[in-house]
Amino acid sequence: MRKLPKLLLPFLLLSALSGCVVKEDPISTHSELLVTRGDLVVLSYTSDSLVVFNQKGVFKKVLYQLSNTVGDNIASLEWLPDTNEILMAIDGTPDRVDAISVITGNVRTFYNNTTYLNGTIQGMARLPHSRDIIVSEGNTIERFSANGTRETWTTIWPAVASVQPNSQQIVGLSTGNWLACSSTAASGVKILPDSTTSLAPIASVVSAIPSTQLSYGCGELSDGRIVVGWNGTGDAIQAYSATLSGVTTIFPNNPAVLSDPRGMAIGENDQIYVADAARNMVVEIDSATGDRVREFGNIFLQSPRHILIIPGIR
Repeated sequence: MRKLPKLLLPFLLLSALSGCVVKEDPISTHSELLVTRGDLVVLSYTSDSLVVFNQKGVFKKVLYQLSNTVGDNIASLEWLPDTNEILMAIDGTPDRVDAISVITGNVRTFYNNTTYLNGTIQGMARLPHSRDIIVSEGNTIERFSANGTRETWTTIWPAVASVQPNSQQIVGLSTGNWLACSSTAASGVKILPDSTTSLAPIASVVSAIPSTQLSYGCGELSDGRIVVGWNGTGDAIQAYSATLSGVTTIFPNNPAVLSDPRGMAIGENDQIYVADAARNMVVEIDSATGDRVREFGNIFLQSPRHILIIPGIR
């Protein structure tokens, strides 16, 4: 029998051993996540779904569809960075806050207690300094820790209606305070402290536009200015100083473009995204020039109410 050349033996041995190596499962990368940084997650209210678009308004996917579309409605969204989840405040049976993982797509209950969370669920925000979650339910605002534990502070939390009723959108500000815009005409927009001892308003403003005193959307630009979407017969997007003084109109009344402004989100380059519930669109506005950059959504959205921009994923 012929002998194998000596140089060939090590090669054959390595080939045989490589067939016995146990391969590890692949590790998920950010490219495999359900969303990526900068994506816009839009709450489609009537269809009870979360729809994802990229920064240029190109449709990507339906991220989530609420199973009970009869008695439940998703009211608002927030990002939970500790777990890479999107929080969903749900007005339904029961009222609750659920969380969906952008890594696995799994949904869990963040908070559910009908004794305390039983009003009309509206805006929700994560406070940047304390990292607590606050949720408006019409006449009160509840407060929870990052792990979903309800927090109570005598005479302060839960916050009563006089603090800011019907807070349709709540935004954690870079100062550590929070911004709440109300659909109660006399309440307008307020800046309030992240405090457990006092909720006295730091600043407040109401619309000076006739018959346009409701606000369903607001946000903060990178320079600290506050942007508010006023809703009524003269819909407009206006900007105020960080203390809600002075006013400039960024986007004047134009029903053909913006006829029912709802939730608002601010992009990394200060783009203003506004959900138009009547036209089923998201309108992108240049905050520096006031120009309409683009609009998108239409066939994918039914009465959009809230927009969440995905930040960096840990």
